[in-house]
Amino acid sequence: MNLNLQRFKGISSEEARLYLQKFGRNELTSRKPSFFKVILSVLAEPMLSILVACGIIYGMLGDLSEAVTLSIAVVAVIALTIFQKNKSENALAALRELSPLKSKVIRDGTVIEISATEIVPNDIVFIKEGDRIPADGVLAYSLNLSVDESLLTGESAAVSKEVPEQKENNFKNAEYTNLGKVFSGSSVIAGEGIFRCGSTGDHTEIGKIGSELERVSSSESPLQTEVKRFTLKFSIIAVLLCIFIIFGLGIRSGNWLQAILAALTFSMAVLPEELPVVLSIFFSLGAWRISKIGVLTRNLNSIETLGAATVLCVDKTGTLTENRMKVRGLRIQQSFLECNSDLKEIPEEYHSILEFALLASKKDPYDPMEKAILDLGINFLSGTEHIHLDWELEKEYPLSPKLMALSYAWLSNENSEKLSVGAKGAPEAIFDLCHFSQEQIAHWENLVEEYSNQGFRILGIAKSQVSKTAVPEDQHDLTFQFLGLILLEDPIRDSVPASIAQCVQANIKVIVITGDHSGTARAVAKKIGLANYESVITGDELQKMSDQELISNLETVRIFSRIRPHQKLKIVRCLQAKGETVAMTGDGVNDALALQAAHIGISMGKRGTDVARQASDLVLLDDNFSSIVKAVILGRRIYANIRKSTAYIISVHVPIIGMSLLPALVGGPLFFFPAHVLLMELIIDPTCSIVFEGIEEERNLLNSPPRNRSENLISFRNVLECLLQGGFILIVLICFFFWGKSMFWSQERIRALGFLFLVTTNIGMMLVHLSTEKPFYKTLPKSKATIYWIVGLTAFALLLIFQLDFLRNLFGFEVITFLDSLASIGFGLLICFVWELRKIFQMPKFQTQKY
Repeated sequence: MNLNLQRFKGISSEEARLYLQKFGRNELTSRKPSFFKVILSVLAEPMLSILVACGIIYGMLGDLSEAVTLSIAVVAVIALTIFQKNKSENALAALRELSPLKSKVIRDGTVIEISATEIVPNDIVFIKEGDRIPADGVLAYSLNLSVDESLLTGESAAVSKEVPEQKENNFKNAEYTNLGKVFSGSSVIAGEGIFRCGSTGDHTEIGKIGSELERVSSSESPLQTEVKRFTLKFSIIAVLLCIFIIFGLGIRSGNWLQAILAALTFSMAVLPEELPVVLSIFFSLGAWRISKIGVLTRNLNSIETLGAATVLCVDKTGTLTENRMKVRGLRIQQSFLECNSDLKEIPEEYHSILEFALLASKKDPYDPMEKAILDLGINFLSGTEHIHLDWELEKEYPLSPKLMALSYAWLSNENSEKLSVGAKGAPEAIFDLCHFSQEQIAHWENLVEEYSNQGFRILGIAKSQVSKTAVPEDQHDLTFQFLGLILLEDPIRDSVPASIAQCVQANIKVIVITGDHSGTARAVAKKIGLANYESVITGDELQKMSDQELISNLETVRIFSRIRPHQKLKIVRCLQAKGETVAMTGDGVNDALALQAAHIGISMGKRGTDVARQASDLVLLDDNFSSIVKAVILGRRIYANIRKSTAYIISVHVPIIGMSLLPALVGGPLFFFPAHVLLMELIIDPTCSIVFEGIEEERNLLNSPPRNRSENLISFRNVLECLLQGGFILIVLICFFFWGKSMFWSQERIRALGFLFLVTTNIGMMLVHLSTEKPFYKTLPKSKATIYWIVGLTAFALLLIFQLDFLRNLFGFEVITFLDSLASIGFGLLICFVWELRKIFQMPKFQTQKY
């Protein structure tokens, strides 16, 4: 910058030190919770609280093995959660790119370079093309300054900035609107400028939104709500049944010690310590699986919620689009050239418009539109006389709000007397420079309107020539010849249309929310596959709507344009009031409030701001929209497997609970000891977590509609079917118990054969619940090796128990024959596989949920 810096009086180093003490460093406050708060937040989960309580109770009752087992589970859950949070925070720290590293300021009358975090209010800050603006402020000087504020406003088009007219040549007295203001986090697309810093850190517009996030509550996971209800109901029932066992058996037998032991056995069988382990392992491993497709999980509960998403609110710029411009067409007087991937060469008649479009751009541009023009020119004009990389720039006519066009005058190597001038800008500005007649303006404006409705950004191109000795000060004094229009577009990501089609297939509504105008939004929606939805609600129309009016329009409207930050939050809130489970994608600061309020917020990892990432539940590390659909499928799979695991837990616990209650109902010695239940739990725990977590998704998972948030994980139909399955096993076991008594078998023999039968049904029910659609013999070959390990270890444990005297005595068994063992195992598998007949013969399912 060739400026007289005397008019820009900066502050002194001492003033800067005092300001730094008063306002703090120019950075956003970190809101990372402490290590102990993380632990307390994990322990505050109701099911994990029960897990801790169970461990304490078992420890007080002297069952140290179970207490130690539960304590290890608690530590494992906490460790997994902390590991996942730290992994997320570390990944986010690596993604941070909100603030520039260095900035030039005036201190003590001298231009120096300092860390952007040391900028304070009243600093004079220099910015140029390619810089990230480090603080909020008002312009003191600008030259062709164009700024990308999309991260703050959602508007993808660059905004021209200019110092407004000043009083007494003092920029402090200028009347500043957004035209003369710059904001932290914005990028300088073109030109250069100087501004006086007004706000830093949390006091900037970005910082204010970050602070407001603390007042926006996150939506609770549907599964969290259900688990709380389930915990309360289950705990009340368990306590009442324990009391019934103690008094029922104590009064009947008079042996109160045995009654307490029976109640302890029952509590071990009935307390749902598997559920918190299941949820934690499923979510932690789910986060790991999702990370493999380029999605970082910041909130583990969001995995379950994602599978229930019914609406996906999509920010257009940088999410649906590539956030880079491409030339899509060249329009000259009577013809149009489409610039697509099939274009092999540019006909001669289009060389002139591209030549002067290059001359109206910088040689090493930062502006996305100039980059797109340069790419096209290099590809198709290299080696011709129409590309002039060695020409020297002699005169620059900058863009201004009064004339939205710029011109560059170049001195060629062949003709030192004449300057060649290239001009580009808004079509109406180029029409003005070319002194069009009213008929010409009407003709070309119709074309501009037609192309705008197709979502194109349009530049007019013109050329001129002037003597080197008679260069005017105003570009309007040049004589321009109109060459035509260049059509540019921020292209749709290649994977987006297919991903949108998958969303439609999965019955997920896609809503496009953008700061761009309606024509662009409608064109983008058509290209991605939402052609059936033409209705658009603009920000101004939304402002006038009541919440109820907006809710009624949400059935048919899928496109929102010219939307401002607080309006995104209103859209999310109204969708939630309508009963939708809302996922919101975004990358800008303007998206943060809506990301925080949505049931699940999804931010962009590469382009997104730190504020947006901190507010989100998931971060797309590669900014790939298709990863969202993959994550939805995975979220559905995880929830479906949790449901299978829960059904298995209920069905196998029914006979254990029933046989624990039997002595209280009919008298006699205990059928099961705590050792029996503990061994059963050692089989159940890894089965319900590790085995079911690894099951692949069912065939029609994507075609199924999202589950209703009001549906329970354990619905009445699910519970009834599980009770029937477990109850059938229990009835067979009770019949066997009384039949053994009638045959005058010893209690030890009945117990040994009954326990072997029960362990076998455990394995059988695991196979039954592997799939809701396919019989086990089709699912088993595709299952993980974990199943075979569990079956093998269980068989080995049973072999040891029946072969070693001290273990056999501990479990209260007697020696049984091989044929008896074989009969017990075969009968147990037969009882379970009765439920497979429905799948084999494609009988109607009892439960209605598809996943």
